[in-house]
Amino acid sequence: MGGRYPHMLLILILLHGANAAIDAPVEKWQTLDGRPPLVIARGGFSGLFPESSKFAYEFAMTASLPGVVLECDLQLSSDGVGFCRSGLTLDKSTLIAEMYPKKDKTYKLGSEDIHGWFAVDFTSDELINNVTVIQTIFSRPSTFDAIMGMYTLDDMAGLHPQQIWVNVEFDGFYRDHNLDIEDYLLKLPKDYPIAYISSPDISFLKSIGGKLKGRAKLILRCLADNVTETSVKKSYGEILKDLKSVKAFASGIMVPRNYVWPVNNNLYLLPPTSLVKDAHALGLEVHVGSFANDILTSYNYSYDPAAEYLQFINNPDFTVDGLMTDFPPTASGAVACLAHNEANALASSKLFFFFSLYVAVCTLLTHHHPTID
Repeated sequence: MGGRYPHMLLILILLHGANAAIDAPVEKWQTLDGRPPLVIARGGFSGLFPESSKFAYEFAMTASLPGVVLECDLQLSSDGVGFCRSGLTLDKSTLIAEMYPKKDKTYKLGSEDIHGWFAVDFTSDELINNVTVIQTIFSRPSTFDAIMGMYTLDDMAGLHPQQIWVNVEFDGFYRDHNLDIEDYLLKLPKDYPIAYISSPDISFLKSIGGKLKGRAKLILRCLADNVTETSVKKSYGEILKDLKSVKAFASGIMVPRNYVWPVNNNLYLLPPTSLVKDAHALGLEVHVGSFANDILTSYNYSYDPAAEYLQFINNPDFTVDGLMTDFPPTASGAVACLAHNEANALASSKLFFFFSLYVAVCTLLTHHHPTID
């Protein structure tokens, strides 16, 4: 491994030291269950590697806190195999258009026409053997583009993470193509650690909820507050005004950051909403998504992503239950070494040192193009 990836061994040594630094106890968290907030790796370590790829998932597990949750945005191939890939089309995150230049199609999604290359038009063998993945955000490193194939949910489960989060965004689309995501999930091996299933589709959550028998927590994934949820014909902002109705079919909610800490037109923070406290009072978990190191959110954070995480987990009033992020090492550092550091100064300083070294080595890694045999 050292010959092909000269920085990998150093990274592993640094992360071993980081995990050894987190044994000291800290004060109780203000999450719903009193435990530390989850670090949820969206598509793995997708800030560095192509999302939902082998390297992205492996490095999310290696470079983050023990117990990091691996997230999979579920798509189905024409023969019903589950792949982890965000969005509905494949052409923005893979090189499928180069491999199959004449297999693009246009499908109706609601009232909108969507054009591109769709998993439903390919067999699992075609996707696994012929399609490679690329970074979806062009400002991020392209070092690992076109060297890994598409990853299935089975592949990801084979890494043996402690918890898996499956997000289902387009259940109705797959039903229109005679593919049943609900049936697919219910038939997964029971030893797969599927801990969370999220969806913006309330009808899907209600339907699968009665069949899961408590095997996974159901999470309503809220889109922008002015977007309408099609099954109940209400905006997500309106839905969250009646959290009791959400509690009837879900264990929690996943919301964009501005649902908790809104910003004004000048990108400065406004006072927090009462959403976390209101949800916790009803027994609902609150997870927050769309964290990334390389996007501008609020000037209050002074371009420091760790400061933003702390705003959600280390303020005196509340702690969210989970942080979904493209950069799980940064979120891990915030949870394990920066939050509550007054009571755990020695462990905090150790862990922050190791995570800082890790980030520096990752920066070197992005400038070194590995050789794949």
